[in-house]
Amino acid sequence: MSGERITLQLYMGEIVSLICEGIMSSSWASKRKSALAISKLSQVLGSSLSLYHDALLKSLMKEIPGRLWEGKDALLYALADLCTSCHEAISSRDPSTPNAILSMTTSACSKKVKKYREAAFCCLEQVIKAFKIPDFFNMVFPFLFETCNSNALILSAQVPMASDAIKAGLVAGPTITLLYAGGDEEEHNSVPHAKIVDCITSCISVGNVRDILEHKKNLVNVILVFLSPGIPWIVKMQAFLLIKELCSRLHNIANDSQEISLHAAVTSFVHELFHSASPKIVECMYAIKIAQVHIAASECLLEMTELYRALPPIPWNEVGFKSELLNQYNGEKNEQAKSFLKKSIDILESLQQKGEI
Repeated sequence: MSGERITLQLYMGEIVSLICEGIMSSSWASKRKSALAISKLSQVLGSSLSLYHDALLKSLMKEIPGRLWEGKDALLYALADLCTSCHEAISSRDPSTPNAILSMTTSACSKKVKKYREAAFCCLEQVIKAFKIPDFFNMVFPFLFETCNSNALILSAQVPMASDAIKAGLVAGPTITLLYAGGDEEEHNSVPHAKIVDCITSCISVGNVRDILEHKKNLVNVILVFLSPGIPWIVKMQAFLLIKELCSRLHNIANDSQEISLHAAVTSFVHELFHSASPKIVECMYAIKIAQVHIAASECLLEMTELYRALPPIPWNEVGFKSELLNQYNGEKNEQAKSFLKKSIDILESLQQKGEI
């Protein structure tokens, strides 16, 4: 055990008392310093902090609601760190507390101040990951979807199908409203929306698959919007991770489930996701000349293609997409991305030779 840990544990009672006093102080600087101290303790001590978690948690949960003040975002980061290190103790003491934390954090995500809002979404992601409660998906995803569709977002994007997405960059079907008018507005919103994607990914990682399937249309809609032209590339990078997490969950169910209706629902979802999103991924590679985007996009496409191959096929005569994919492969400069694209092409050609697409 390090000297730092030994010293902290030796004086932990006094330290926690001082921290709680600081958080309840009328001084914003004292509140912020106390929050930073909670983060430090959580990161250094981990689950060893569990004996004192209750006093720290109560102080944070009492202070987070209400008016904003300079530096208040530190409280949210402290809450995230405390939940990460002491999630077992928090759940054991009162099983209802994780839901209360989730509700409070979700409320904080609605604030308009960018720095605080970003901290709230970071906290929300960590809370979901820490407690791993399946019901969190139904509790959080509808809010995240509505946030994407809020009146703060200003560019209307619709959901494209197949090669139409590549040709037009527009989509037919349910409309979700998205931001990014450029300039300051883009800078103001791009980071929070990358965090929204991260939160959705976390929801998918813990959610019950039946709940995920119930929201499949909105999930596809959100994915396509975040892959649309005009969206910052960093948001698209996070969307690729979202798709990979979704494919992983669906692949596990496809392999393990013996229930015919559930397997059929997963198959339908995978087909819809592949047919709708794969052209958008190729479009991203064509439009964005950044190597790491090409690597992430091509790897994401490969995971989708492998999942698509693992399930019962349906006819899909989308010559435009296959042509665009081949063109992207032929023009790809990054060797790693080119390798991923080649594997996807080989899978699709194999399915075509078998008459399965």
